[in-house]
Amino acid sequence: MNKTKVSDLTQDLFQLFKQFSRVRWARKSHIGFKRSEYELLVILAFNLDADRKTMTVTDLSNLLRITPAGVTHLINPLEEAGCIERLQDPDDRRVVLIGLTDKGNEIAEKHFEKFHEKVKDLVDYLGEEDSKTLIRLMSSVIDYFSSQHKKSIS
Repeated sequence: MNKTKVSDLTQDLFQLFKQFSRVRWARKSHIGFKRSEYELLVILAFNLDADRKTMTVTDLSNLLRITPAGVTHLINPLEEAGCIERLQDPDDRRVVLIGLTDKGNEIAEKHFEKFHEKVKDLVDYLGEEDSKTLIRLMSSVIDYFSSQHKKSIS
């Protein structure tokens, strides 16, 4: 591919990424949680069940791909709102366990239902073939940038 074509494609992708980051996936609820706080609630709801009622901050950090300090920053307002609870690990007092309250579970379910509807509408708009292509391409983009990030760390 010639340099001009690569440059044009690079500029087009840059503009697309800028627009994509501005898309409003979800408005703040009447409660006023941030998107990242909703994500934490949904992650908890998906990963907790009758057998596993709590997660460690480290587990949440890995799933959300943010630092444990970042998780703690998200937990504070959710705990104040009565959506999550912090518990001490009975086996290791240094470990803090995070559990979802009934209120937090209800909010997570409602948020996921709204997101599911938006994505379902997108799938309907794009159609099955283009939706699969989008998934494949976006997965490749994530893989590429993840591998580049790993290379820059080493």
